[in-house]
Amino acid sequence: MNLQIFSPIGYVSVLLWLAMLALWAAHALRRPRGWWCHLALAAGLLALICAKINSTTYVNRIQVDQSEQIAAEQARRDAARKAAEDARKGEVAQIRFAEDDADDFLDKAGMEEADKKYLENAGKSKQSATEDPAWKREKKTRSGSRTDDSLEGMLNPEGTQKAADSLDNMTETEEAVAPIVMSAEDHYTANRLDSLNLKWIKILLALGALYVVIDYLRRLNIYNEAYFPLPVPSAWPNSFTPMPTMWSRPARPRRSMTEELTWLIRRGDAFLYLTDDQTAAAEMPRKTYRLPAKLEPVDVLHVSPDQPLLDDTFIFEGVWFNRASFVISSATRAAECLNHLLEKLRGREETRARVSQTVHIIWDLATPIPEHLRAELLKLAEATGISVMENRET
Repeated sequence: MNLQIFSPIGYVSVLLWLAMLALWAAHALRRPRGWWCHLALAAGLLALICAKINSTTYVNRIQVDQSEQIAAEQARRDAARKAAEDARKGEVAQIRFAEDDADDFLDKAGMEEADKKYLENAGKSKQSATEDPAWKREKKTRSGSRTDDSLEGMLNPEGTQKAADSLDNMTETEEAVAPIVMSAEDHYTANRLDSLNLKWIKILLALGALYVVIDYLRRLNIYNEAYFPLPVPSAWPNSFTPMPTMWSRPARPRRSMTEELTWLIRRGDAFLYLTDDQTAAAEMPRKTYRLPAKLEPVDVLHVSPDQPLLDDTFIFEGVWFNRASFVISSATRAAECLNHLLEKLRGREETRARVSQTVHIIWDLATPIPEHLRAELLKLAEATGISVMENRET
């Protein structure tokens, strides 16, 4: 195969989409997940740019080499002319005199009137072909010394001349871009492979974007692999990786507790934070946002004994319908809220109701969840789509 069917930048595009496949394999094998699939998508975009440049500036300039066809046609014409001359040899004079010129080769005296007339017309045609007709000579005379007699030309003759020179330079530049000559077979192969290269890269780009989306959703419910939380419906990531019903925060967490709670808000979820650490509760802002640039604000209500309107029913309904998140910074109040929560969840389990968006109950107290409540809480949380997290950092 002729390696000249692609330019160097065209072969770079091939190497880039091959790198996409290698990056996908590296991403699938690496744990915890990294950014290889995103690099693959970037490589695909660069491959498409290189393929477009190769197609536009190189493959489109390829032309079929017609030198063999031209030579064959010229040989055919020469053979036809030679055959015509051989056929008329009997009609020409075989004796040449010193005073004969080139036109006396044919014996006009022995020719018929039709042949003689044809010969005379052919001579006139030959002479007229070498001379320009009168109308053409007159046109050359008119256009030979053409000057710009417009007002703009008289005011700025240098600018007019520069424009003309610029046009001449552009024409010379266009003529300088010579076509790339190849055989008909190589021309077909180049166009065919160029089309396949562009289509294949576009397919890989679509697969790469789909890969990134699926990878994002698959990792969103994995604590060590999730990144850049977005308020997506909980059903999407749960269809790939179900949110654990009960889990513990690792001894070396990725984020502080305040950042963990903010992370849950940015996921589009609601939380009920139960703690006896007054400092940790005070660090949680009373308003946070689901999207960057402070878009989609969400209230975080701090429950205290001097707020009778924030009763347990209000708290349960608020997190169930994802209207707000709550912080309770009292161990006694947290135990009361947990008992009321179990009572409400029993009724929701009987009707087989589930939350539309995951609700997180964060147990951040010095004492663990009571054993007589743990099993029932796990059962009800799994039935209603609630996730329970214990903080064992302390």
